[in-house]
Amino acid sequence: MANTEMVGTQQSQAKAKSAVILPYQYSGNGGTRTKPSLLPFSVLRQMARVPAIAAIINTRLNQVARFARRPRYEGDLGFRIGFKNPKQYMSRAAQARAFELEEFFLKTGSWGNPERKDNFNQFLRKITRDSLTLDAIAWENVITRGGQITDMFAVDAATIELLPTSPISEIYQPTPYQSVTTGAAAQIAYIQRVDGRITAEYSRQELAYLIRNPRTDIAYADFGFSELETLVEIVTGIVNGVKYNTSYFSFNSLPQGVLEVIGRYEDEDIEAFSRHWKTLTEGAQGKWTVPLMAMEEGNGFKFTPFKSSNQDMQFNEFLEFLFNLACAVYQIDPNEVGFKSWTSGNGMSQSDNTAEKMDGSKDKGFVPLMHFLSDGFNSNILDIIAPEFALYWSGLDEEEEERKAQRLKDDMEMGLTTVAEVRKQRGQEVPPEATWMNAPANAVLIQAYMAEQQPQAREEPKPNDQKEDEGNPSDESEEPLKKSLEIDISWEGY
Repeated sequence: MANTEMVGTQQSQAKAKSAVILPYQYSGNGGTRTKPSLLPFSVLRQMARVPAIAAIINTRLNQVARFARRPRYEGDLGFRIGFKNPKQYMSRAAQARAFELEEFFLKTGSWGNPERKDNFNQFLRKITRDSLTLDAIAWENVITRGGQITDMFAVDAATIELLPTSPISEIYQPTPYQSVTTGAAAQIAYIQRVDGRITAEYSRQELAYLIRNPRTDIAYADFGFSELETLVEIVTGIVNGVKYNTSYFSFNSLPQGVLEVIGRYEDEDIEAFSRHWKTLTEGAQGKWTVPLMAMEEGNGFKFTPFKSSNQDMQFNEFLEFLFNLACAVYQIDPNEVGFKSWTSGNGMSQSDNTAEKMDGSKDKGFVPLMHFLSDGFNSNILDIIAPEFALYWSGLDEEEEERKAQRLKDDMEMGLTTVAEVRKQRGQEVPPEATWMNAPANAVLIQAYMAEQQPQAREEPKPNDQKEDEGNPSDESEEPLKKSLEIDISWEGY
């Protein structure tokens, strides 16, 4: 017995041996960890301001913000709070609690705090922008002593530094972080540093720090991998291409060509014709003036252009290719953003069915993003204040809603479920007088159901039976009366 207790104690205190993060990776001050990258968060945010990237991010923000409300009907866009177990019945008390939790998310808090200005729409836009730009989300949970969360504040993820809470090494243990706050109730997992100073310390419950693209690279463990880090050359190409085309119309003074005057002419005649030609052809602000040259052989005029067309400088297909690469990395179809889809294959992406391409784009990029957000809310908020509940997105997958409705219809037609059971699954009440809701919708089973209901209807006494018997003086009417008297007498001993 003692050995069993010792083994159980050793197992509960066991720790990992592996080094998940670099033991010596403490690029922050005082033993904290910051992301080791040649592209700091400030550079990533500058890249996100490029119009092509901003269009992609803003499109996703608008799509996400459509779910920051209660759905008005079944299948409508929005969010709802329900049990983690979808088969668990929602009582009135559970529905009231779910409504309170929905109000908490809609107001990003449970009380009227004047410092809290964000609603759920603004909150989602803030954290989603940081995720698509930095691949890092951070928000603070203001927790009371009783363990309840009263406020949610979106925090700049670029100011958050991590502490080595992941396994480091069985052998090498670095110097631990010295907490600034005295008497901290929980282990410090994150700090916020602004202008080189530590402004706040957080436990795991007090700060939610999420990344979408995790990796096992020991140098980047616990840090995300932003799409913009992959698109460095692409964004640079877009910026250079746009600047080059813009400078062509703004600063270019190269003439479109040269006019050659062929023949023997006097210098005075050439100068006079040149002045007259410039007056007729000089462009706005003196641009694209066509120079004049005199040639001695033959007679006549000849214009030699320097460019065949402006397409040589615009690089239209190249810019489209760069835009499409950026959309591919962000897993979004160019048609959603307003760009022209570019491809060299003969697959579905070249078809004219834009709806199918946009649906495929949502499955690849948008739906995983929404699941990532809901998982973050469930694990960092609801698991703390209401572990039995979870947040679900309503209307996220229209095809799934259609399949669900068809499955319920098929189950009812096969007799596997009834209207009453479906209403209970949706948390709706079943009126006690609506007995028809318990009847099967299957044509064969409804006959068996009616056959079972008919004997029950016959056995039930009618209130007018006694009056009908009194009006009939025959002997047959006296027999039921005697039997009823016997039945009454037989109950005298009880």
